[in-house]
Amino acid sequence: MTETKEQLEFKRKRKICKDFKPAWDMQRKIQLEAEKRFNKCVFAIAAGTFGVSFAFINQMIPLDGSSNAIWLIASWLLMGITLILNIADSRVTYLVQDRLLDNIETNIKRGYEGKPYIDTKKHGIMFPTRIIKWVMLAALSAGILSLLYFVWSNVKP
Repeated sequence: MTETKEQLEFKRKRKICKDFKPAWDMQRKIQLEAEKRFNKCVFAIAAGTFGVSFAFINQMIPLDGSSNAIWLIASWLLMGITLILNIADSRVTYLVQDRLLDNIETNIKRGYEGKPYIDTKKHGIMFPTRIIKWVMLAALSAGILSLLYFVWSNVKP
């Protein structure tokens, strides 16, 4: 019994998927690890800066005699926003990964049925996490700069 053109095409596509699966899995693992490291770094810096400034600011710079206290408050707000975005990003990343896995599962089923694959708009699906990360980085940077300006403007020469 000879195989039909569709069966041969299916085997060819299946072999391509099998050949590229290790590279896909490795790249995905690297990407997720990089995101995890980024989130840990941002969280540690934001929490550390927020905590240290909150705990020691009164010992270094008395608040009752300080100028530009609005910069300190802005720093604290920005660090709080950074921490909240960091936590939200973890949840959004999970939901994005869940959707990508659903799309892979759908395409596997379609492939077994001999139907064409559905193009996964990965960039569109991942857009929310990219926006959150950029806003988180901007809030962290602005918070650190605000804190540095507050300290600089209140250090007595």
